[in-house]
Amino acid sequence: MKVGTLQKQRAKTSATTTLLLGAIALCLLGLLVVGVLFLVNPFGNETVDRSGPTVLERIRKLEEFTAAEGTFTQDVDLETDAKYLPGFLKGERVTALVTGTVRATVNFSELDEGAIQVDESTNTIRLTLPEPALSDADIDESSARIVSRNRGIVDRFDDFFSANPTDDAPLYQAAEKKVEAAAKTSDLVEQGRQNTEDWLTTFLQAAGFENVEITWKKSPA
Repeated sequence: MKVGTLQKQRAKTSATTTLLLGAIALCLLGLLVVGVLFLVNPFGNETVDRSGPTVLERIRKLEEFTAAEGTFTQDVDLETDAKYLPGFLKGERVTALVTGTVRATVNFSELDEGAIQVDESTNTIRLTLPEPALSDADIDESSARIVSRNRGIVDRFDDFFSANPTDDAPLYQAAEKKVEAAAKTSDLVEQGRQNTEDWLTTFLQAAGFENVEITWKKSPA
């Protein structure tokens, strides 16, 4: 057999082998793709439990939700007098500007099953929530500004022998009450309601509910 003919036959055989291997590779790739689609199933439907008890459990896990926060600066005028001595001898008067923060919170942890109702026919969820509650005032002592402080002669004399000559604890206690009173007369509770409604609406619509209705239960007087 001539050399040229032999080379042609080898080249033909090599080409045939390459095509065969290519076909096998394509078949394996096709099987792999089918297998992945079968396992992953990107076109399948995911079942999401949006029943009342399930949603209730999700919301309960949020526990105490901070719905709003307000900062209030109050002037505090605190005077302490001795019972039988004039003020210039015994007593103290302090005037200061004190800042404190109050939070409006909604307690989700105590919601019962009657607090959430799901209407599948209209894809609506209805919630009954407790009114936002105002927390105790958190006083920022570092920002307090003493405007004036007048002390009696006896008190100033005692300062020389005291490790803590100016105890401002009564001042901050009085400031707490004034800050809490200011929070009650502000719109902090209303802000808490609105922020809670906005957040829950976004959260529940993302969970698949088309309509979200929220009712606020009045706190007992």
